[in-house]
Amino acid sequence: MYCGFKKSNQIIPRKRLTEEEFIAEIDLILSWGYRTIEFVYASDPLLDISNIAKRIGYVKEIGQKRNMYLRVGLNADPLKYEDYLTLKKAGLDFFVIWMETYSREKYAFWHDPNCPKYDFDFRYNSYSRAIDAGLTNYGMGILFGLNNWHEDVTALVEHGKILEQKYGISPYIIGLPRFKKANSVIDIDDYILPVNDEEYMQACKTYKENFPKTMLFINTREKLDFNLKFCGDNDLFTIDCGTSPGAYLYPSVVKNGVEQFHTYQYNRDIATRKIKEKGFTPIFDW
Repeated sequence: MYCGFKKSNQIIPRKRLTEEEFIAEIDLILSWGYRTIEFVYASDPLLDISNIAKRIGYVKEIGQKRNMYLRVGLNADPLKYEDYLTLKKAGLDFFVIWMETYSREKYAFWHDPNCPKYDFDFRYNSYSRAIDAGLTNYGMGILFGLNNWHEDVTALVEHGKILEQKYGISPYIIGLPRFKKANSVIDIDDYILPVNDEEYMQACKTYKENFPKTMLFINTREKLDFNLKFCGDNDLFTIDCGTSPGAYLYPSVVKNGVEQFHTYQYNRDIATRKIKEKGFTPIFDW
């Protein structure tokens, strides 16, 4: 219900990157100094596992040709064990899956029963399937606002501890998305449970206390100065971000409000300077 890209939202335009655009975006991101690239996929029947594996292989091949160590991550629908195995063989380095909420009742409320995402158990168990396939770097997260934040944060920590105990691996990344209204999505305000700044920062502190080596995924849904208040050593601080296909190649897409949800556009030089002023060293080629 909360996603601007849902099928029922006919107002927002649809875009699928061509192979040429994909290659151009990779070159552009590498030219900015980045060496880790996250692939974000929608539920698109024309972009299947073979396509994803091919694109992972392309990035890895570019790295070899240019003598760069490039990492590739995946943010997509939960997959079967065999699919994760295919992507691992193609060179996938990490994956992220956001549970959205750990409340089964709220999860069922927010997701259409006719949508593949409705299957809570398949999503929950995807972490084990991926780790069993050899993808030991995993990202977790909830969307603050869909449920009581205390309940969801506690559930995420418990989930992470279960995986930690079973596999001996802590979460690689914990996402921190706070609900931002999506383009053209209406009639859901009464169901959102807002999380204020103090509560949000308390949740982040809880994550750090339980998983001190895990990177918090600090994102552009929040203002730059707010993010600077609680970022810590080894956190993943997003500066350049576009939440619509082609946003890097066509910045006007973001300016025209075709994003999946509202984000802030940071000036890279200013953001880098402020991070340094706080005593940290930004590393783009991590």
